[in-house]
Amino acid sequence: MLFSLDGLAPKVHESAFIAPTAVLIGDVEVHANASVWWGCVLRGDSGKIVIGEGTNVQDGAVLHEVTVVGKNCVIAHLCLVHRCVVGDNVLIGNGALVFGPVEIGAGSVIGAGAVVVPNTKVPPNTMMLGVPAKAAGEATERHHQETERLVAVYQRSRVRYLQGLTPVGDWAQWLKMVK
Repeated sequence: MLFSLDGLAPKVHESAFIAPTAVLIGDVEVHANASVWWGCVLRGDSGKIVIGEGTNVQDGAVLHEVTVVGKNCVIAHLCLVHRCVVGDNVLIGNGALVFGPVEIGAGSVIGAGAVVVPNTKVPPNTMMLGVPAKAAGEATERHHQETERLVAVYQRSRVRYLQGLTPVGDWAQWLKMVK
């Protein structure tokens, strides 16, 4: 569901997929071939949120305040990304918490369950793990391939959902009412 607030409405590219239970509020921009999945909240009421081309924001993720996510990133299930600049080709693993202001360099990996604390600057191609998250070496070619694989999986899912998702039962009626 998309909501305007204070005259600012989400802008979603026609090729993007936004799940019906995702909520985008205010100053949110979703670029081409991106996807925002079930139960996500992108609350652009305290600064602009940008989701880059090809990026997927997976089920249950929450993004707030000024947050810019680059191209072909993976924001995995149940992440919190708050007041953050994320470079291209970054993987933020399931359940990671990113408390800004934070800068995450291109090609980096934030491990599942990691907690990135305010004022962290993650250099490009860095693996961050733990609570609080610490550099655990370079992101390897295997990590980059996994990010690419997940981006490709969600690109296929985006197309599948855009072409074939059909509401049934009460959802079908509800969608007719809100359109």
